[in-house]
Amino acid sequence: MASRRAVAVVVRRDDGLVLAVQRPDEPGEELPLVWGLPATTLREDEADEEAIRRIGRGKLGVELQPGRVVGLGEQGRLDYTLRMTVYDASMTGEPRLPDRDGASGPTLYVALDWLPAESFREAADRGSLCCRVFLEAQAKTR
Repeated sequence: MASRRAVAVVVRRDDGLVLAVQRPDEPGEELPLVWGLPATTLREDEADEEAIRRIGRGKLGVELQPGRVVGLGEQGRLDYTLRMTVYDASMTGEPRLPDRDGASGPTLYVALDWLPAESFREAADRGSLCCRVFLEAQAKTR
C-alpha cells in the first residue's frame, strides 16, 4: 500500500489556547466543517520544515517556525497509509485566511480561531489523525 507523509502544527498563545482551523465543506473533504490543526501533505522530496513554512505562508498568511516534535501517528486510509508528524510551531504575524477566489489545490480553511486543546476531541473522534496525535501527547504531559 502506498504511503503519504503529512505534518501538522500546534501554535499556542500565552493563555494556552491553540490555533484551530475549520475545514471546508467541499466534495471529497473527509472532515467537512470540523475544527482541527493546520496541516498539509508533504510534496515529493519536501522536508517537514519546508512544509510547515508552506502551511504558514499559503494557508495562514504568517511565518511559521517549526519547533519540537509533539508526536507521531499512522493511519490506514482507503488506498494509502498516512504518516503524520505533529510539531509545535511559533508564529510571526496575525493569522488570516487566504483569498479563496479561483484557488484550487490544497485545502483552504474557511475559519480560524483560538481554542482550548479539548476542542480538538470531536475531530480526533471523527478520524483526524493530527488531532488524535496532539491529544495523546497532551494527555502524556499532564
